[in-house]
Amino acid sequence: MRRLVAPTRADVQPSSSARRRHERGYPGRVALTLVRTLPVSAASGLVRVDGVTHVIADDELHLLSQPDDGPAGLLRLLPGDLPAEPRARKAIKPDFEALCRWHDGLLALGSGSTAMRHRGCLIRPVPGDISTTPTVTVLDLAPLHAHLAARVPALNLEGAAVVGDALLLLQRGNGRGNRSAIVELDRHAVTLTIAEARAWDAPLVRDLHFIDLGDRGGAPLAFTDASPLPDGSLVFLAAAEDSPDTYRDGLLTGVAIGRLAPDRTITWLTDVPDAPKLEGIHAELLNNTLHLWLVADPDDRSMPAPLYTAALDPATGAWRP
Repeated sequence: MRRLVAPTRADVQPSSSARRRHERGYPGRVALTLVRTLPVSAASGLVRVDGVTHVIADDELHLLSQPDDGPAGLLRLLPGDLPAEPRARKAIKPDFEALCRWHDGLLALGSGSTAMRHRGCLIRPVPGDISTTPTVTVLDLAPLHAHLAARVPALNLEGAAVVGDALLLLQRGNGRGNRSAIVELDRHAVTLTIAEARAWDAPLVRDLHFIDLGDRGGAPLAFTDASPLPDGSLVFLAAAEDSPDTYRDGLLTGVAIGRLAPDRTITWLTDVPDAPKLEGIHAELLNNTLHLWLVADPDDRSMPAPLYTAALDPATGAWRP
């Protein structure tokens, strides 16, 4: 795994807007805490393991592994290079939007929103031991994506989580006429499919459940990521973006953190005022507090992605210091 030097906490220089949010705080709430900025921009998925924050960016070919202390590492997932010009890069990027634990490794999954975005990667084991280089297996998701695209208005899978015997995929229902949903795959069947080096296909799907998260500023809230809790519930991120479709970016009109019960009903939904577009989340329950790590996608390659922490009441979603 290639090493690079990432900024330390002391070196972090937040953007002017981030500094204003930090100085102003949230009236009656607890602000997100900026931990550091990351040496990627379009951060889209986040998993923490043993003090290491693993981040996938939707316009990169590498997995970023950032220890709490020490230099970051990059693990190449796909060969080749992407063009620097924004429109050309966007057209051919793999769009790895989802990252989750998978047995002793990680799964990075493409969104399926264009023909270039039907790949995934299995990384085993989880990066962390500098003496061990993880292996990367490229996965063909095209048949599964084709099956799902016939059942949702515009396919755009942006989150994943393992819950019990299921691998859950979160459909981000942004764009006109779209709908958010949770796709439930059979975990055992996915394991066999990977072991036999087969393409993911329709028989993996056990259920597809549409979910209405409400609107913010005239645009629908839509899933951007989720993290499982031990009881089978999910802590999720949602963003309201006034975009015409799943490909083009739009005005961000709201961001929220929520919790879905094991039966996929919404337990609570907490707005995050003045937040950037949060697209990656990792949640842990410690001492009856929900501790969160979050990353944002600035939609601008000149801006490094920020890494935040936050603490909420697990039962109500109320902010905690």
